[in-house]
Amino acid sequence: MHGFTVYAPAKLNLYLDVLDKRPDGYHNIETLFEKIDLRDEILIREEGTGLDIRVEPEGACPSGKDNIVYKALQLLFKETGPNKRPGLDIVIKKKIPVSGGLGGGSSDAAAILRSVNARFKMGVSKDRLLSIASDTGKDVPFFMVDEAFAMGRGSGELLEGVETEHSFSHVIIKPNISISTAVMYQRLDGYARDSKKAGIDRVVLALKKQDIELLKEHYYNIFEKVLREYSGTIKQAKDLLLERGRGGAFLSGSGPSVFCTVKERREAVQITRRIPQKSDFELFVATTCKD
Repeated sequence: MHGFTVYAPAKLNLYLDVLDKRPDGYHNIETLFEKIDLRDEILIREEGTGLDIRVEPEGACPSGKDNIVYKALQLLFKETGPNKRPGLDIVIKKKIPVSGGLGGGSSDAAAILRSVNARFKMGVSKDRLLSIASDTGKDVPFFMVDEAFAMGRGSGELLEGVETEHSFSHVIIKPNISISTAVMYQRLDGYARDSKKAGIDRVVLALKKQDIELLKEHYYNIFEKVLREYSGTIKQAKDLLLERGRGGAFLSGSGPSVFCTVKERREAVQITRRIPQKSDFELFVATTCKD
């Protein structure tokens, strides 16, 4: 079989609250996901009998058995048995910043699960594939759904697509720091919750109306409360977006990436031209991914 290419989109969280910790150690969340067209490129080729996973540029994130794609495929192969296991040579060309709160690893895993199952006719049902995705990582199921926007509940595996014809564009700044999601969740375990927020429904309404002002008013990310030593760096990135752009400045996931939101991509491009290029952050323009 000749090689083929799949693409793995990043995500933003337009709303994110962590409700409580569950007996299984995971946390119940409430979030609004958006797929964006900042994407990793994954080259897949059938070769031999093994499983070789390489990341480019080298060192961007782990290759081989330490990559989340390896875990996803091992779970898939366990489901199908050894007779349906192809030998694969996989190259992941990273475009999505690593450890940025943008879901790059989870998206890579989802893209691999969907494409390998379909391309090699492995016969795993959609429901079982979603279960494998959930066992791989808690953001992975979102990238398995077709919709560009979805509400996520439970530990992220309970998904409800949001139907809308609208799309957003964003300017994203990823500071050159890494934040451990596990540490952020540990900090939340001792955090005294604020009074109840207006809630995710208001943000979904803003999405459906493409109302940037309403989004700014009701956007929420609980991880902003426990950033601590990272807060200065993230504030600097936010200030750049607030000074040079419009539409607010929001944290995605557990950070450190921050973004502002506008209606048109050309407006996002104009904002980037007003932001000085620096060595201590990466700058991106992205739009809702509906492919």
